[in-house]
Amino acid sequence: MGMAAWPGLLAFLLVVVFTPLVKRIAAQTGMVAVPKADRWHRTHIPLMGGVGIVVASVVAVLVGHPTSMPVWVLLSCATGLAVVGFVDDVRVLKPQTKLFLQIFAAGVMTVVGLQFQFTGIVALDMLITLVWLVGITNALNLLDNMDGLAAGIAAIVAAFRLSFFLADGSAEGVLLSSVLLGACLGFLVFNFNPASIFMGDTGSLFLGFMVAGLSLVGGWPYARGTTLVLVLPVLVVLVPIFDTTFVTVARILAGRPVSQGGRDHTSHRLVALGMSEKQAVLTLYGLAIAGGGIAWFSYRQGLSYGAVLAILLVLGTALLGIFLGRLKVYPEGEAPSGVALLLADFTYRRQVVTVAVDTVLVVVAYYTAYLLRFEAGFPSEQAVFAQSLPFVLLAQVVAFLVMGTHRGIWRYTGLWDLIRLAQACAAGTVLSVLGVLFLYRFEGFSRAVFVIHGVLLFVLVAATRISFRALDSSLRRDPPDAEPVLVYGAGKGGLLVMREVRENLDLGWRVVGFLDDDVTKHATRVDGVRVIGGLDQLASAIGATGATRVVLATPKLSPERLGALATVCEGLEVSLVQAHLRFERLS
Repeated sequence: MGMAAWPGLLAFLLVVVFTPLVKRIAAQTGMVAVPKADRWHRTHIPLMGGVGIVVASVVAVLVGHPTSMPVWVLLSCATGLAVVGFVDDVRVLKPQTKLFLQIFAAGVMTVVGLQFQFTGIVALDMLITLVWLVGITNALNLLDNMDGLAAGIAAIVAAFRLSFFLADGSAEGVLLSSVLLGACLGFLVFNFNPASIFMGDTGSLFLGFMVAGLSLVGGWPYARGTTLVLVLPVLVVLVPIFDTTFVTVARILAGRPVSQGGRDHTSHRLVALGMSEKQAVLTLYGLAIAGGGIAWFSYRQGLSYGAVLAILLVLGTALLGIFLGRLKVYPEGEAPSGVALLLADFTYRRQVVTVAVDTVLVVVAYYTAYLLRFEAGFPSEQAVFAQSLPFVLLAQVVAFLVMGTHRGIWRYTGLWDLIRLAQACAAGTVLSVLGVLFLYRFEGFSRAVFVIHGVLLFVLVAATRISFRALDSSLRRDPPDAEPVLVYGAGKGGLLVMREVRENLDLGWRVVGFLDDDVTKHATRVDGVRVIGGLDQLASAIGATGATRVVLATPKLSPERLGALATVCEGLEVSLVQAHLRFERLS
């Protein structure tokens, strides 16, 4: 079966050979991407890289001698959409025209029998298939917004598809997925940052339809009337779905047309937070690999544990979307109106989001507790779990509401917030136990389940609360032109000063080190920044860090010590600034 994958190597080599030729022709004929305000690239880049992908893929598949009808239908429909994309690259087509042709191609797939068989209702299954094919095709098309992103995600999807097909023994699936993988990897040689050629709609529509269509070929066991029919395909293509959903919701809330382009995708926002383009793309690669990995785990081990991982991944992805949504990327003059205004007002109600997240986590924690206690899907305990879940959910949510855990602002979560969360989880668990004891006399219930549930719930809820703060810290980047400063005082005052410097970009400072007279603090770190030494090390610290300013964070310095510090700063020609936390009575 592995020999069926060799056309993938051929596709890789063909793309590597064809692409330089395509790039030269595109440059000579003026087929280049011109920089625009709503586009990411800043130089003229040749288009038409998708031509090499399509030609190489078709040739490689033909060499593989496919004999099954699904391979020919999928390849023909994808190639037809590549032609549509080529025409759109040459002379822009109307969005509705492209959409109609995509629906037509998807319709051909369903007419010949390539469709999901999820509900058993033919018309409904056809509709689901149409939405899937058209949706994923457009999702990958929209994802083609940064060097190497669309091709890389398509390669990851193809790699996981290939692993599924190899496990299933599907020769036709192995052929298509290996060719798609090879073509994408070959194109990444030229398209990964910094890209020397773009695929254009020719490539993105072809890859998008192929990625979507792979779910319908090969006779996968989970692709024919099982619970996994949509779960695994969705996990494998999580990134395109996430990006498209995020951009759609963000534009609706901003009162912008969904079809209007812009630099507001997840990749663009990651860069706006401080990542480089490569880091942003690799981050989305990681998310795609996580989705594919959970899909593979679920396929091999079943949905018992896979469902927990899938829910947590989807929830984490949604929280990432909320975090990225805080960035202001649209012009100040644009404001939502009508329904968009109502939706925007609703989304800023953090408490509603918090309660919804907590509700999901209660169910996940309780289900996982049963899995850890009884394993193998706990078939004999399913009735007990279902019987008690509503009461456990109610008890825990009530405990959260009474303790006020939904009122906090996540990015400012501190120790006392976590303590209150622990108290709420404990109170909810105790209330659940008392309720089960009162209603069912604890017959058939495991005490260990409730202990595991309480611990898991605290871990999960605490993780959500600190997620925004962790993302803020990990993604924070100082402005490149920020003035380096040293903070004198590595205690609470110094920590307060550093946080103000980090949050208040108007200061234009970045803390490069701490100084403190307490020798026990030397060579330690305050929130990741090193305590270099005391006053005696000031000169060497300035020489090593290039600091041009010293910020005094403590008011406890003696006049003699303050005078000595001022003298040293004056001699080194650096300014000395006293930080004050001042309370003034206004009325």
